[in-house]
Formats: sequence, C-alpha cells, structure tokens
Amino acid sequence: MGALASGFSFRDSRSTGQPDRSPARAIKARHTGTRRNRVAFACVKQCDMGPGKIPRRDRGPATVSKNGLRMSRTTVILLFLALLLLAVGLHNQIGRAFPAGIFRAKTSQPSGTASSPPLGRVLWSADMETGDLSQWSVPDAPGGRNQGGGVFNSGFATASVDTVSFAHSGLHAAKLFVNALDTGDLPTSGTRLFRWLEPERYSELYYRVWFYFPQRYTPNGNPPWWNISQWKSKRASTNDPFLALNVGNRPDGAMYFYLYDKNASHSHGQSIKNIPEGQWFEVEAYYQCSGEKNGHVTFWQDGVQILDVSNMQTRYPDGNCAWSVNNYSTSLNPNPATIYVDDAAICLGGRCP
Repeated sequence: MGALASGFSFRDSRSTGQPDRSPARAIKARHTGTRRNRVAFACVKQCDMGPGKIPRRDRGPATVSKNGLRMSRTTVILLFLALLLLAVGLHNQIGRAFPAGIFRAKTSQPSGTASSPPLGRVLWSADMETGDLSQWSVPDAPGGRNQGGGVFNSGFATASVDTVSFAHSGLHAAKLFVNALDTGDLPTSGTRLFRWLEPERYSELYYRVWFYFPQRYTPNGNPPWWNISQWKSKRASTNDPFLALNVGNRPDGAMYFYLYDKNASHSHGQSIKNIPEGQWFEVEAYYQCSGEKNGHVTFWQDGVQILDVSNMQTRYPDGNCAWSVNNYSTSLNPNPATIYVDDAAICLGGRCP
C-alpha cells in the first residue's frame, strides 16, 4: 500500500500548476485496454475517493513485492505449489542416492537389549511329549550307565511328567517338586534334570528352557538361596557347581534371577527383569566352559539380556562341564514348592531356534 500511496498526490492540480496526478489519472495511465483496466477504472466511480484516502478496490487484495511488481493471490499460491513439488522431487532423489540411515542419528541400544547372536543348530532337546523324562538321558546304554544325562533327586524332592493344560507346547511338561523342610539330617532338598553329553563335547554352547512359576516363593534359609539351573564341573575327586542361576526377592517381594559364582563366592545381580507368576517365560544362556579366567556367560529372559559376565573361570582346569535344570533349596516360603519346565534345548553356534 505504501508504494501505491507514494505515487499519488491528493492536491488539486489547478492550484499548483503541476500535471494532473489525481487517482483517476494515475490508474487510467497505468492500466490501458484490458479487462483489469476497466475494473480498476470502474473503481474510481464507485469507491470512496475523499481526500487522504486510498482507492478501495472490489477485487481481492494484490500482493506487492519490494520491486513494485504486483502478484495476484492465485499467482502466489501457484508459485508456492510449484516450489513444494520441486522440494518433494529433490527429497526423493536424495533418498534414492543416500539411504535414510546415513542421515539418521545413531541411537544407543537400551539396557538389556544387546544385539542377538545368530540362531544355532539344535544338538539335543526335550519336550516331554514322550510322557516321561527319558529325553534327558538319551542316548541310553542298555544295561549300563546313561550316556547323555539323567534325573537325580535328593532329600524330599521329585521330578515327574504331568499332563497339564498349561504346558508350553503339546500336552506334557516336567513337574519339579521340592519339600524344602530342614530335618537336620536332610538340610537341603532338590531335583535335577542333567545333561552332560553336549557340554563335555563342546566348550561353547547355548541353552534354552521354558519355566512356569505358579506363584511367588521366597527363599528364607540361612543364607537364603534357591537354585533353578546350574553348571557343574567334575574331576576325579569332586563334583561341584561352578555357576548357579538363583532366584531372589526384591524389596516388594517380586522374584528375580541373579547369578551366583560359587567358585569366587560372588553374586551378580540385575534389575532388568522380574520373574512372572502364573505364565510361561523363556530363559536362554550362553556358557563358555573354561578352566582359566577367560570364560564367559550370558543370560536372556524372554529375549532380553539380563546378565553378561566375562573373564571368569567356569570349570576346574582338569574337570568337565555339565548343565542341569533344578528345583533345589534349603528353605522356601510357602513350602512345598512346585515349578514346571518345558521345551529344553542345547544348541551349537547360536541361540536355540
């Protein structure tokens, strides 16, 4: 508007002797012979042209650039759309030339979600669909010692197979029962499902088992402990657990897993996952069996890494390795305690599929 107003003079040319610069003459001189001219000229007759006022046009306002060029609203909109289409085209070309990952900022992985190793080859598995626990000892030597593993009970504990409606898969699951009653003569009770064939052959293996805890339990012995999985090392004179996956309780009573290193008398805790009650959940482990302090263990719960410890001794220098799934304690509340196990597996070269 300022540019238009500066070109007009509202003084009477008759009193100044200057050329006529009235609004009518200015508009008429600027617009000649077009429909726009006729509309602009018609405005002179219809608009309020009193002293000090700018002509009011009936058409929509025009946009005036700094260099004095006039653009209609339609022209501005079309120009905007053209620029928008150009920008979209450039974006698509860049996207094809440079993958989006190049422009995306790197993000750190959240705790407990380290990248997963590839899937491995299943060496052994037990789904209890045979209706018994025979899969834990295969291959059997007729009339002789079990070659692959076995079931071992101590104190007031038993292992059996139940036909349960809540089996993780199929119709059967292993039922591990313990009455952790300290009678003095039997301070501990436990049942253990063992495999030693694969751990004796391979120093690095992946282990997988599904658990079901029907309710919350609290280890309340002195000291309190509850062992549900372990790796033992056997040599000529002794057979001892080296590492145990134990169950503890948080301040609010929730159950959780921690790793107990018996050889070093040290526990490794975690705050990532609790143990769910009344539902199946998966526990996986990587175990590097080593007689020197270069062993490595990793645990996942439902696919989330919860424990990872390296540079540790995981067997006797002159011993072997064996793995078991257990229900084993000195005292539990409530007592007795029953947990269920299904779809166990041992795999080579990566996590069990």
